[in-house]
Amino acid sequence: MPRTMRTFFDSNSMDSNECISLDEMESHHLSKVLRLNKGAEVEALDGKGNIYYTEIHTLDRNNIILKILNKRFIEEAKPFLSMAIAMPKGNRWEYMIRPLTELGVRRLTPLLTDHSECYNQEKKLDAKRHKWKKIAEDACKQSGNPWLPILDPPQPFSSFLENISLDETVCIGSLSKYAHPFKKLEFKPRDFVSILIGPEGGWSEAEELRAKENGVIPFSLGSNTLRLESAAVAGLAVARERFIL
Repeated sequence: MPRTMRTFFDSNSMDSNECISLDEMESHHLSKVLRLNKGAEVEALDGKGNIYYTEIHTLDRNNIILKILNKRFIEEAKPFLSMAIAMPKGNRWEYMIRPLTELGVRRLTPLLTDHSECYNQEKKLDAKRHKWKKIAEDACKQSGNPWLPILDPPQPFSSFLENISLDETVCIGSLSKYAHPFKKLEFKPRDFVSILIGPEGGWSEAEELRAKENGVIPFSLGSNTLRLESAAVAGLAVARERFIL
């Protein structure tokens, strides 16, 4: 089966209902990296559920124009799945964005917890959100996921709990003896489901208590000690199996 060529674009850059104008970076990728020629077929994603089936109409390394041949809209999966994950140090957050986007996460929130390794760095981390968005766009192109996740700025764990909505089910990865595997949790999910993954040092006792007081449901990923990245991917995978697949 031939490889599907994909690109990502800002829907505000559409010249009309017939053509899509790509920015310099995407144009360079198609013309110089993938070496596509005029007339080549390309799937264009806007991150809002739309897949445009196009062909290259005008070929330029700085500005490619795609002619729209057809269009398909993919409905969002229900429930709306979010991940709120303790912010690790270094570039490890960026490494998580790609696989979580490929798996279909709809919202990603970095949490600043009592045991976070980068507490009090909100401004520095918030400045990286443009890079995070680009990583998520590349993951959409790779996987064909038509929905770009919402990428929140870092926020304290306490603030996240205070903003839980009435139509949201929140589950927290826990090492507590009272935590059960997802498949054994007996509850009907609401329209929005958030999965919380704590730091490798674990949640503090105060955080576990605050979560319980806010009706957050504990779940277990097993007895093995997982790296943060592994726990995040595993948490999303079991949530998708439990609620969507």
